[in-house]
Amino acid sequence: MNKWTGHWLGTTLAGLALAFAGSVAASEDEHGHQGPHAFHEMMEELGEATEDIVDAINHENWPLVAQRAGFIADHPRPPAEERRQLHAFLDDRQAAFARHDRAVHEAAAAVARFAEAGKGRDVISAFADLQHRCLECHTAFRQDFREHFYSGNH
Repeated sequence: MNKWTGHWLGTTLAGLALAFAGSVAASEDEHGHQGPHAFHEMMEELGEATEDIVDAINHENWPLVAQRAGFIADHPRPPAEERRQLHAFLDDRQAAFARHDRAVHEAAAAVARFAEAGKGRDVISAFADLQHRCLECHTAFRQDFREHFYSGNH
């Protein structure tokens, strides 16, 4: 990868990662109400891991990419009480949410595998897929989560 391609790619990936992470952070702060706290914190950590991956890709630090992608793939679950709240809210959309979660897991695992093998181009392609999977889930659920859990109307 030449210097300019790497800079463009890094800038683009960093922008996507910050857009995802920043909008997750705004969900709790913009309304001043508390929703499922551990879930919110987990999303914050996933956003930070995504930002770390962007930086590691820019520096071709494949071991760090693999480590942070592995964290995303095997992210912790919220405590049982929060899972009950989330399941009650999701109702008939639980299966769709689980499919999105699985797709993110699989995409992050692919990033980790390619990084472990030192296959930079494949890492970048797999990371783009991971970003798309995150966006699909956010598009399907984020606004509803915010309105229900963080607007003070529940």
